[in-house]
Amino acid sequence: MIRTFLYILSTSLLLAIITQAQVKDSIRIKPLADSIAHKRDTTAHKLVTKPLSKSKDSLVYTTSGGLRIGLDVSRFALMAFQPYRTDITVQADAQINKRLYGAIEIGYNKTSHSDTSYTYKGNGEYVTIGVDYDFLNKKDPQEKNMVYAGIRYGFAHNTYEAPAYNLHNDYWSSNIPGSYPKTSMTAHWIELVFGLRVEVLKNFFLGWGIREKIMVSNSASSGFEPIVIPGFGSGGKRSQFDLTYTASYYIPLYKVKIHVPREKPKKE
Repeated sequence: MIRTFLYILSTSLLLAIITQAQVKDSIRIKPLADSIAHKRDTTAHKLVTKPLSKSKDSLVYTTSGGLRIGLDVSRFALMAFQPYRTDITVQADAQINKRLYGAIEIGYNKTSHSDTSYTYKGNGEYVTIGVDYDFLNKKDPQEKNMVYAGIRYGFAHNTYEAPAYNLHNDYWSSNIPGSYPKTSMTAHWIELVFGLRVEVLKNFFLGWGIREKIMVSNSASSGFEPIVIPGFGSGGKRSQFDLTYTASYYIPLYKVKIHVPREKPKKE
């Protein structure tokens, strides 16, 4: 029943991401001129029949651990509604113990915008690294489905420029042309994450996540901010809400020790 519920949530979130993209695209880009002015195969993941060790309160078993690597397909949905930007994001996580997972994300952004006021070009890369905590209670330690919350540290490097712009003077009814040279900037932020990962086929997962990104430092000039900071979002905001939808594949690589509490005998 829980797995069916997770499947429904995973599918419905893709529609929510598309809706989110439409809402974001309805917000006009601030002119730069203004700123210048499953079913799992249990035989493949079978638990050890004998515990590695025993204690009064728990048993310790080994289970398969590995790397789950995937692509954030929600970024392609954004391209359909915001054609001026291209984003590619790869996510990965690896199990550390029963509930803790290490997580990393690497991505690239290219932004190109042009209108009657200015032209803009920018591109850059970013990386986030952090941990996820799995809240899902599992009867089978081999199960890889997750309901998780986590925290990330993000870093981005971006290069951008305005090859041409026009400042309009209403008093003199004239245009003042100019350009802004190529500029480099870095940004650091913190992300708070909540999401799901569900195994829909053997070793194949779908998952969605919601994120609140909080800027820590940004070296961009206050008079010339980037339209998009790779991995973060709008260059003019101090915080950013985001949705992700990821398709990923799990690769077993190593063993993880799992502590399973002993069942206490029922009192008659």
